[in-house]
Amino acid sequence: MRNICMKALTLVLAFALTAALAVPALAGRPFDEKLWLKTGDYDILYRVVPADGTQVGRIFFIHGILSSTLYWEELAGMFSRAGYLCAMLDLPTFGESTRESKDVAPKDREEIVAELMEVIAPGEAWIVAGHSMGGGVALNTAILYPEKVSGLLLYAPAVMRIPIDDRILRCIAEPLGCVLDPIITPVLYVDPLVRLLAAIPYADLKFAWNYDISRVTDSLKLPGTLTGLLHMAYRAAVPAMEDIARLEIPILMLKAESDYIVPGFMQPDAAMPPQTVTHVMKGGHQFSEQYAAETFEKSMEFLSFQ
Repeated sequence: MRNICMKALTLVLAFALTAALAVPALAGRPFDEKLWLKTGDYDILYRVVPADGTQVGRIFFIHGILSSTLYWEELAGMFSRAGYLCAMLDLPTFGESTRESKDVAPKDREEIVAELMEVIAPGEAWIVAGHSMGGGVALNTAILYPEKVSGLLLYAPAVMRIPIDDRILRCIAEPLGCVLDPIITPVLYVDPLVRLLAAIPYADLKFAWNYDISRVTDSLKLPGTLTGLLHMAYRAAVPAMEDIARLEIPILMLKAESDYIVPGFMQPDAAMPPQTVTHVMKGGHQFSEQYAAETFEKSMEFLSFQ
């Protein structure tokens, strides 16, 4: 039992490193309007940024581990100005959405994404952009709901394979989360430490030191976040590599030059279909926020040929 707890604690601490305080201070907060989707036991926060001028397409953004809709603020603004309707959600357990728990009847994240797509644009297909864990959700959404996905923009994608048996996680999620929540949450109040941890996903200490920490830590401090993370670890659907290989839609995959977050066994590279266009971007795991302009430029270059 001690070994099981240590493995689970290591997992949570690894995710806490990614906790990434993935958002630097930005001028203005265009995401002030919060919309809500009620689906099953979940209340899901989502945001919509209309296209500026004539709409040329629509992009649905899915954030990574311990992040939220705020991760996309700068990049979504750029796509909006280029004529794309942009939508994004706080996945269950993250941002302001419902935390997973023993009292919440589980619903696949991909089902929630597809449901929200239909609410916003009935009968229409979307380009889906996913960062890190969100890249895995994007891939699985394309597999399970092919009629809703016309293309993929994958930024440092990760397929969340957790090296702990699901039955163990199911048994220990609630009690271990109750123990760890009050132990780890106080760390989020120690700004210098959090800024140092943020340097890992960005691979840039100077950049990390300028974070507006509260934009991420405020939601991570909400009760039940760590417990929800443990429940998510065994509830999350994982796309099969053979299903990824059979995708026929256009796919752009941007990889980080210095990714210290996603281990090799979580990277989908080997399974990507032959039409996938791949580029390596400067920066760390969070390059799509840190270097939003470069990410936008490379993404638009790809979209212009589709």
